[in-house]
Amino acid sequence: MWVYHEGMKRSRAITVIAAALLFVAVTVATAVIAQAATRPMVFAVIGDYGMDDAHEAAVAKLVKSWKPSFVIATGDGYYKPAGGTGGARYDESTGKYYRRYLKDITTSGTAAPTGTAAINSFFPAMGNHDYSDATPSPSCYTSYFKLPGTGYKNSSGNERYYEFARGRVHFFVLNSNPEEPDGVSSTSKQAKWLKRRLAASRSTFNIVYDHHPPYCSDSVHHSSKWMRWPYKSWGADAMLSGHAHVYERVVRKGFPYFVNGIGGAKRYSFGTPVSGSKVRYRKNWGAQRVTVTATTMTFECYSISGKKVDNYTVRVK
Repeated sequence: MWVYHEGMKRSRAITVIAAALLFVAVTVATAVIAQAATRPMVFAVIGDYGMDDAHEAAVAKLVKSWKPSFVIATGDGYYKPAGGTGGARYDESTGKYYRRYLKDITTSGTAAPTGTAAINSFFPAMGNHDYSDATPSPSCYTSYFKLPGTGYKNSSGNERYYEFARGRVHFFVLNSNPEEPDGVSSTSKQAKWLKRRLAASRSTFNIVYDHHPPYCSDSVHHSSKWMRWPYKSWGADAMLSGHAHVYERVVRKGFPYFVNGIGGAKRYSFGTPVSGSKVRYRKNWGAQRVTVTATTMTFECYSISGKKVDNYTVRVK
């Protein structure tokens, strides 16, 4: 004989509440991801930032003032001076400054033990210091972040390189480090994935970003020639990188390459300008603010003092 009792009633109520909360979470994620489809969307770009010092703090303050929908990072989110051990490394270098954009993080640190974003809104690329300094690598990195995050679609099957879409833009994040098991040449498994996914994109704009710049005029690292893939012919509208601790815009055959490595680490000097170099800046730290509309994508670079360093617009094809 079946008997209905108070415990079963409570259990059913809990199940209903859990289902309702899951529905709300999925609904919020879907709304946030698509929110910029009908109005201008602003996002920030930072690079080579993970020092846990006053320079990183100043860049984070600049980014916060823009109230961006999300932040993308061109690598080196952790350097040894930031300190910490194991899962607390990125808590010191990233969570402490960009907690408001983080979600789905796992850390033993106490500066920002949880992210406060409704859905993950911080999307880094792996840099060489994410391998050399954030040991054991890459597990220290992939354990802290969950990329691209709950609610996003990603076809790569890993977090070292991945894709995500926000509003009118589809982003493709590459791992340009030689440690990448799927390769870093233009004929590698990773490159074939990029070519296939760019061809499948139905977004208004497509952005590719990594750590190592295909073209750069800095005096320390110079250009990373192995990353000179045919991004434009595959369907990309712009390419962003870091690694060199400078800001530079290079335009070759009508295609823009941005180098953004002024997020906090010690700045570099410039050498001989590469062909197509249009803007070069190293006097201060800073970040990029990108505004996307139905027909344009405008890249602005600002120093932490508020000085506008560059302004470049990509128009819909």
